[in-house]
Amino acid sequence: MTNVFAFTGRITKDLEVKEVSNNTKVLNFSIAVDNPYKKDDVSFFDIVAFGNKAENTAKYCGKGSKVAVDGTVKQERFTDKEDNNRSVVRFNANNIEFLDSKGQSNGQSQQQNGQAKSQQAPAKDNPFANGNADIDPDDLPF
Repeated sequence: MTNVFAFTGRITKDLEVKEVSNNTKVLNFSIAVDNPYKKDDVSFFDIVAFGNKAENTAKYCGKGSKVAVDGTVKQERFTDKEDNNRSVVRFNANNIEFLDSKGQSNGQSQQQNGQAKSQQAPAKDNPFANGNADIDPDDLPF
């Protein structure tokens, strides 16, 4: 059986690393993930990272930063103070890839990046580079 997840999304708030027992660094954060099949449908997932992953993510990312995260899922069951059974699903990060930096997560940097990308010459071997390729959707294998 497999117990993995992979999300690409944007960090929803400023990051803060906390130190727990044995000097272990912990970062709890949430990412917003768009549904590619349904416009305006967003899911929010709470992620936990430990050690260097926690420190580096907080150092190089911030609210709005785009990240790719993969890891394992763990369900924790417990009884609350009112003697009710509860369940929490935790997404533990094994890898976090920074898809942009703290500075790029604001609108001005994204606009500058978009201008820089649009000024690049299209690849000569890429028939889609100029957007002129005629593609019939029925020809696509997916």
